[in-house]
This record gives sequence, structure tokens and C-alpha cells, in this order.
Amino acid sequence: IVLPKYDCLRYDRIYGLTVAYEDLWVPWYSGAIHCTVFFGFVEGRKCFFIEPHSVDRFFDRGHLYGSDDDVSRFAFFSKAALEFMLQSGKRPDIIHCHDWQTALVPVLLYEIYQKLGIGEQRVCFTVHNFSHQGITDDSVLWATGLCNPGRYFDYERLRDDFNPAALNLLKGGIVYSNFVTTVSPGHAREVSYSDQGRGLGHTLSVHRNKFGGVLNGVDYDTWNPEIDPWI
Repeated sequence: IVLPKYDCLRYDRIYGLTVAYEDLWVPWYSGAIHCTVFFGFVEGRKCFFIEPHSVDRFFDRGHLYGSDDDVSRFAFFSKAALEFMLQSGKRPDIIHCHDWQTALVPVLLYEIYQKLGIGEQRVCFTVHNFSHQGITDDSVLWATGLCNPGRYFDYERLRDDFNPAALNLLKGGIVYSNFVTTVSPGHAREVSYSDQGRGLGHTLSVHRNKFGGVLNGVDYDTWNPEIDPWI
């Protein structure tokens, strides 16, 4: 599990937070941003937290998202997560990404990082909310090293279906991932054949052979009405 090291995390819920990788340099525009990667346990799960040392203060905002530069913030996180994998030698079989905030991961993986040594990984991309798609301009390409606007403004890749001058990061995640899931089989049908797809119905149709719904699970040890003190 790789997360931004937000300043507003519940640090009292992270056990044994320590520095795991001290000198992570992430290429960004024509330079690089120095990061520190921390490790800690959250509810028994191993988690890594990326902290960039930059005047942009990407994750030092007092909130998770809602900033005017969210596209840059999460594009950087996507780039940093892959750079961490590359430099630390971590090679998970499957990289599982969520929503538009990490939709650039499969794009960067297959366009850049496969050639650098992350070649066997596959990507599962889960879309929880089709209403937020990461609509942006070409600055994200120059920032992350995808310096070929003509390639990514292609209708079959990242070009937004309704604004030819814009990129749609969520669409890019769908196009480049090996499999795409959403929160239930029923919702998968809804977003494919109704306006709940928020304009991505055609893209989902093109990639229907790699799109399906997986019903959200519930931890019945926690959500158990027989022992719930609030009922």
C-alpha cells in the first residue's frame, strides 16, 4: 500500500512509522524532486508513505484533495509511486490503482517504466466515482515525462471525448489498464449503458472485455448489528 504522506493523516493510527527510503528522487519537468519514503503499519497492513520535499507542498495542505492543483499533486504521486518501485526494487505482480487520482499509473507504467525495468507488472484499475475524471491540459505530460502531446491527445488514448483540447485522466486509466473494475456488477452495467458513466460509456464499450464489477465487501467483525453498540 503506497500513500501520500499527508500532513493531516491520523498519525495515532500508524504504528512504527520509520524512514524506509531516504533519497527518492522523482523526475519532474526538467528537474527532480527529493522525497523521503516512510513505512508503518495501519491495522496490521504494511504501508509506505511518500513525502516530497518541494516548495509546492503537495500533501501539506491540511486536506486530502480539493486544491486547484490537484491534477499536479496526484500526477506527482503517481510518478513517485512508480519511481519508488523502480529504485527500491519492489516488483508486485499486480498494481491496484483507484480513481482518477492514480489513473496515470498505468499510462506511465506502459509508456515509460516498462522500458526501465518494470516490465512484468499488470494493472487493475478500480473506479469508485465516474463523476470525477481529472480533466486537464497538456502540462501534466511535460511534468511527468510523457512529452509527446500528439500521442496522448489521440482519441483512443487520453483525449477527452467532449473537449478535444483537454486530457481525461480517468479515460487514460481505463484505456491503459489490464482490467478495470467498479463497485458492483450492477454499477458496471449502469455506467456502461446510462448517463451514470458521465460520458465514458463509449470508452467502456470499447474496453468492455476488460471491464467488470466486483461487489464491495463488508468486514462483518466490525459491521455486525448483533454486537453494534450504536444500535
